[in-house]
Amino acid sequence: MEALAVRYRPQKFEDVCSQGSIITILKQQLQKKEYTNCYGFCGPSGCGKTTIARIFGNAINQGKGEIIEIDGASNNGVDNIRKIIEEASTRCIDGAEYKIFIIDECHMITTAGWNAFLKTIEEPPKYSIFMFCTTNPEKMPATINNRIMKFNLSKIDTNLIRSRLEYICQQEGFTNYNDACDYISKLCQGGMRDGISLLEKAANYNTDLSIDNVLEALGDFSYDSFFNLTGDLLNQDEGNVLLTINNYFNQGRDLKLFVDQYLDFTLDLAKYCLYNDINYVKIPANLAPRCQGYSGIPNILDWTNRLIGKVLDVKNAIRYDINSKTTIEAMFIAISRGI
Repeated sequence: MEALAVRYRPQKFEDVCSQGSIITILKQQLQKKEYTNCYGFCGPSGCGKTTIARIFGNAINQGKGEIIEIDGASNNGVDNIRKIIEEASTRCIDGAEYKIFIIDECHMITTAGWNAFLKTIEEPPKYSIFMFCTTNPEKMPATINNRIMKFNLSKIDTNLIRSRLEYICQQEGFTNYNDACDYISKLCQGGMRDGISLLEKAANYNTDLSIDNVLEALGDFSYDSFFNLTGDLLNQDEGNVLLTINNYFNQGRDLKLFVDQYLDFTLDLAKYCLYNDINYVKIPANLAPRCQGYSGIPNILDWTNRLIGKVLDVKNAIRYDINSKTTIEAMFIAISRGI
């Protein structure tokens, strides 16, 4: 079965989320039919590098021929590069005007491989176009970076990701997805592909995408339990604090992951207390009233800031701890007795 990220991959520029200035430049080149022979698409994972390269390549050849896609991670040596150079020196036989190469993860090409490529990039065959895609442009030699038209793609706005996820949910017939799309759009940190993959994982668990089902599917700890734990720490209720930790342990849950995610939660809670805006945090929008309950407590921002520091201490203390449960219990008791 085709993955959602593949099924909903944009096929034309109008479907691409964000990267508006880059698309404008590429459209201008298409209109004038003036192209350079080497392009670089750089940016974080899931922001549309390869997608834009494919759309641009297909538009250059007006849908004719096949784009040659090469994985730079597994074709990174001198012999691999020489085969690419040899293929680039011949004209297309499938009716396309240009022979277009998309080299993904090109930062994995070896130094010797780049050296073999350099002469071809300096004086490329007239009817060959190279498009290099990478998440780590700093690993490419300066001699290469200086000879390509480079575009730096940015992470995608959370609102655009949420809208795209909601559209996919509508098309796929998923239910109760609004809070889930809001949560996942914040969780994926600007990566559209990551967001769609998380949505698909949650939908494979249950197409009823209630926030509880999504948290369960993604292996995340319940926000309800995090709010309750924070209240117990605030009220210095050591018994309930230990009970929460023990319940997670008896369920076979990863306590180190619990500490990691609780640290994220405390940071989000502090952000909410500072800005009073649920859009600044990953906490689902339907839990805004519970955040508001904390923001009204006197000196809560100072308290949450101290809590963040203490939970960070716990995370550092258990990094290499084989018996982390004991350490976590001891340190959380200390937290509950007063930060």
